[in-house]
Amino acid sequence: MFARTRTAAAAAGALVRAVRSPLGAERAFGALAGRRAGVECASSSVMRFCAREYSSAVRARMVGWAHASRRGFASDGVKSERTLTEALLEEHAHESAAYEPSETATAGPPAPFELHETKGDAEVTLTRKFGDNDAEEVTVTFIAQEDPYEEDDFDDEDFDIDAEAEDGTTEDDDVDGLNDDEDAITISFNVVVSKTDGSAYLDFDCLTDGEIIEIRHVGFEAFDEVNPVIGTTYSGPNFEDLEESVQDKFHDYLEERGINADLANYIIEAHLDKEQREYTLWLERVAHFVKK
Repeated sequence: MFARTRTAAAAAGALVRAVRSPLGAERAFGALAGRRAGVECASSSVMRFCAREYSSAVRARMVGWAHASRRGFASDGVKSERTLTEALLEEHAHESAAYEPSETATAGPPAPFELHETKGDAEVTLTRKFGDNDAEEVTVTFIAQEDPYEEDDFDDEDFDIDAEAEDGTTEDDDVDGLNDDEDAITISFNVVVSKTDGSAYLDFDCLTDGEIIEIRHVGFEAFDEVNPVIGTTYSGPNFEDLEESVQDKFHDYLEERGINADLANYIIEAHLDKEQREYTLWLERVAHFVKK
């Protein structure tokens, strides 16, 4: 049995943090107005803030378009001496010279995990077998791609949304120490533990800062050809709503399968290393494209 103590204020807070760009403002305002993402009764102060940010963001975007239009179509303006190709190649040369391979990433994942990656593909996969007769396969996946809408530039205290939940906790209490350091890097990754006979699997959504691993959600899927599920399969509860003893056992379950601090450190290092390599490759490919 688990208690459902999530408040509308906490969910609204998550949406407010999404208001970091014109698109982010539109999404957050739309989500609050449409009562999506579990917000059943968003506070008037949050609604006013999102509406204000939405209007400001749209105005900023229109001004930006106007400036961009003037820059792009002015026939008698002063042009830069460098072409786009030259600018890209200069950046490529700088990044290539500055790149230092991560020793941790170069050494490979902790044994017995095997690394699977492809040049030009931001997805990185680690796999291993587990159990008697290798009855399980453990697959760890992360995307070495920065999300431009995931920067946390706003302080919730500025928007008066730090209301306490029914159990006395605030929204910031739910991150299990991952955000104690403002400069800390937090990477999301996925763990799938599947039966090698293909009958069922557990799907874990996780976060790590390189030391601590936080489980955000656990899903379960079973395949029954005789009685298949018609419709939407139940995805499972919010992980934080489970009893602490159950949460602890899930962490133990993953640790037994090698999802531990050593792997967390590797994920951070490999993510940064892969993203840097892909960025350098992107500069080269785009420069080659615009040069033609």
